[in-house]
Amino acid sequence: MKLRTILFSIFLKAPFVYAEDKISLQWAICDPTPQDTLAKLGLDEALPYKENPITYYDEHPPIHISSGLMFRTKTNKGQPLSTVKVRFPEVVPDVPDIVDCSWDYYGDKRPSFTCEKRCPLDSKIWQEEQVQFAERYGTVDWDMLRAYGPYQNAKWKVLVGGRKAKFDDVVAGEMHLMEIEAKVLREEADDALQAITHYLNERGVVLCEPQEGKTMRLFRGMGYFGNEREEL
Repeated sequence: MKLRTILFSIFLKAPFVYAEDKISLQWAICDPTPQDTLAKLGLDEALPYKENPITYYDEHPPIHISSGLMFRTKTNKGQPLSTVKVRFPEVVPDVPDIVDCSWDYYGDKRPSFTCEKRCPLDSKIWQEEQVQFAERYGTVDWDMLRAYGPYQNAKWKVLVGGRKAKFDDVVAGEMHLMEIEAKVLREEADDALQAITHYLNERGVVLCEPQEGKTMRLFRGMGYFGNEREEL
């Protein structure tokens, strides 16, 4: 079965009662630097529209990322915040109404259903609602979470295949953890996936293999997961 057929059938059958109307299509980029990617997109002189720090959290060595639990602190619209995410292979029932959920699609992987709880960052990193949410789906020793970062995260607005998208780069030492993300309507996801992937290939943008999120690439780059392919 072709990937586009898989994507269409999953979205057609899935209940979207908890999810946004838009799908997040993402591509992990493995060009040497963001300047290389921007040049291929015809944006040699482009400057990021924002640049803020981001910090990832997990145990040492990381254990939660493999089960779909993710913890971060970052800044959004000038507001420091913490965020707890849980990623599922499909829609789950009885998701708490305090969280926001959406479909994410990374490269050639099957779509995943991701739910997130954000809270303003204060004297406590993790708020009670976040703790309850995470512990609903896994066992977390909160005292054992350690910070990986902060790392600078620059973001650019780009056009890929005629569609608006965001390109961002997390600089972790010598690693550039880059990705392109386009949010599209559910009914447009299939065509947008094919068109943008074709456009990136045509422009010579190097797509990572495997296609996976920045957190897993960070930990893999640190030597924690070797070269085996994780389902995240």
